[in-house]
Amino acid sequence: MVSYPSSFVRFLFCVLALTAGLLWTPSGIALADGPPQLELPKGKECVKPTEWMRRNHMDFLKESRELAVREGVRVKSDSLKNCATCHSSREKFCDRCHAYAGVAPNCFECHHYPK
Repeated sequence: MVSYPSSFVRFLFCVLALTAGLLWTPSGIALADGPPQLELPKGKECVKPTEWMRRNHMDFLKESRELAVREGVRVKSDSLKNCATCHSSREKFCDRCHAYAGVAPNCFECHHYPK
């Protein structure tokens, strides 16, 4: 009989548990369905190009928040209210995409999304 060190056995169990967890996540299941159907914006163009916003909107909003809260610089075009003028439904736009990506932003714990 072969005897394995306990550290190796623990490592093996961790790898198996992580692999099982990655295969069983709700976001992994959602990826098979394809991207969510989002409500189209009502405006003509965003403050930034669409592809840029898809990749960077969270960093953009965080930087805008830091400027507003820490330095008192408020730019209307960078505000969440401005986003809501074109993306009028949080449920049909923000929430669908965040659920698809498997993220839970905390923006709306403090901010009210206008209706």
